[in-house]
Amino acid sequence: MTPGEQFPTLVMIIRHGEKPGDPDNDSDGGPNLSILGSARAAALPSLFTPNPTSSPANMPQLTCDLTVDAESQFCGVYGTSNIQAGPSRFPTPSLLFATAPSNSSSRPVETITPTAQALQFLNNPKLTINQKYGNDSSGIQGLTSEILQNPAIYGGQIVLIAWHHGTIPALTEAFGVPASQLPWPQWPGTVFDLVFYITWPSNQAHLTVFAQQLLYGDSATPPSS
Repeated sequence: MTPGEQFPTLVMIIRHGEKPGDPDNDSDGGPNLSILGSARAAALPSLFTPNPTSSPANMPQLTCDLTVDAESQFCGVYGTSNIQAGPSRFPTPSLLFATAPSNSSSRPVETITPTAQALQFLNNPKLTINQKYGNDSSGIQGLTSEILQNPAIYGGQIVLIAWHHGTIPALTEAFGVPASQLPWPQWPGTVFDLVFYITWPSNQAHLTVFAQQLLYGDSATPPSS
């Protein structure tokens, strides 16, 4: 961390992948991702793995051999291919968070697990997912306080958070983003394909919204505020 860095360089927030049942009801459909949500989770590393033009140089694309195991786990082994990777669209996170699993949902952890495993394979074997904060006001306060009040740990870092859509607007505002910058006051239940991108220019939180553009049917452009 450079002296004087009070805020992270970047905080990115994504919704967990698609779910069975009512997409607007986190308690409906069981605790795990749907097949489509699992596909999104498996595709997310392509957005966040290191740029091969920097380090390591000439990095090949990753392959992943999946194995059959418990449905609540991502079970795969990463390896390298003979095909050179293209640049990632987003910076590589150094710290990962996900909503604490509950009886109704472990989807945020499942969504971010392939990205964690890909980053562990590439250059950070000790990387773990912080999943101690729940999907409520106290959990949001705890998460944002940990990140914003510990500049020695989080200042200048890049953080990726997987969360539940119903409270992502509140989480975003807790990082200091004005409500006027949100594309809508409530995250629509059918939207799974966005990246909330929070920076602190001039020490003021600012939100930019990007489209993931990972799967067939994803939005080509993000919503505007």
